[in-house]
Amino acid sequence: MAAVKGLGGALKIESLTDFPERLLPGTEIYLEGDAEPRRIAEVNWAGRVPTLRLDGIATREAAAALVGRYLELPARELPDGSYYWHQLQGLRVVDTSGVELGELVEVFRAGENEVYRVVGDGGEQLIPALRSVVKEIDLAAARMVVEYDVEEVR
Repeated sequence: MAAVKGLGGALKIESLTDFPERLLPGTEIYLEGDAEPRRIAEVNWAGRVPTLRLDGIATREAAAALVGRYLELPARELPDGSYYWHQLQGLRVVDTSGVELGELVEVFRAGENEVYRVVGDGGEQLIPALRSVVKEIDLAAARMVVEYDVEEVR
């Protein structure tokens, strides 16, 4: 959750999902670290930042205690060639010639695109998550192959 809105327990959220239709009133959703779900009571997609209310959160103070935590839903089956961020973190990243670039330690959004942060002996590299760059992802082998000349962009 990003911030509190108003006095009645509403929360501003940064939506990271590719499936916003799953965030509907009545949906059970988990707060990061909680074993029991909460029900979404209300969602408002109007404006620049979506807001929602959760059952049992009725005050600004109760909502403030949730800021900084993620909302989580059970994973949905993705089409072939699509991956959840947590599946990619930890992959060994090599270029098409077999040179080891490092470990993928973070995935984040930069505007409309995703970026992979890779850390290795050569330091940190930011690699765009584009089909023209990422040539292969092999989860079983814990490896990602990229065609990307880091020196060109430095």
